[in-house]
Amino acid sequence: MKRSFSLLIALFFCCCLPAQNVIQHKRGEDLKQYLLDSIKFISEDYKSGFVKFRDGSSARGPVNISTIEQRIYFINPSGDVQVLVNEDQVNYVTFSGRTFIKSKYGYLELLSTVDEAAMGVVRRVTFLEAEKKGAYGSSSQTTSVSTVTSFQEAGVMYTLGVDKETPFLYKVIPYFYKNDKVLLSNKKNLIKCFPEKKAFIETYLNEHSVDFEKAEDVSALFEALKQASL
Repeated sequence: MKRSFSLLIALFFCCCLPAQNVIQHKRGEDLKQYLLDSIKFISEDYKSGFVKFRDGSSARGPVNISTIEQRIYFINPSGDVQVLVNEDQVNYVTFSGRTFIKSKYGYLELLSTVDEAAMGVVRRVTFLEAEKKGAYGSSSQTTSVSTVTSFQEAGVMYTLGVDKETPFLYKVIPYFYKNDKVLLSNKKNLIKCFPEKKAFIETYLNEHSVDFEKAEDVSALFEALKQASL
């Protein structure tokens, strides 16, 4: 069973490892048009979902989550795609049997639960430095992200340049979740989630190489904790 589960972990995260790609674009073009739906959204298609708000109210309908803006998109009764206006009031959203917690880090999908704590991941697309054409057609790296007119991230509007190459990363970032709080993935917070299992965690970390920034490593550790709790 352990061997089988390890294989499932590898298959689940194999296409989710950080990988740098480059978008070639011109001024006035939307960077998002160059990304596959499976990259710029959590799901390739809109799914029938349930959105729960902090005031206790809720809404239902076809939804999806942007990995770029970390916002909920939905299809209204007229068939038009819209962005949820009261995004800051979202508590969580569910679709296709998956649960996503709204947090300051993005939408956290809960993947595994042990006792009162959970492990999950935030899927995020991050645009990096843009490459500008230098003298005689050579390339030079900018020191910051170029501004793009048709793209907004974290409340900042960016502008597209002329004949640019913009690298981006698709990352799957692990986090912990306990008592309605999303915690950074590290040893300190893991022990905070499982103080009674500190000895087990210490032993596991001594016997296994765990990178707390890699979702597959953290998932395997959480599975070990689950097995130890049985």
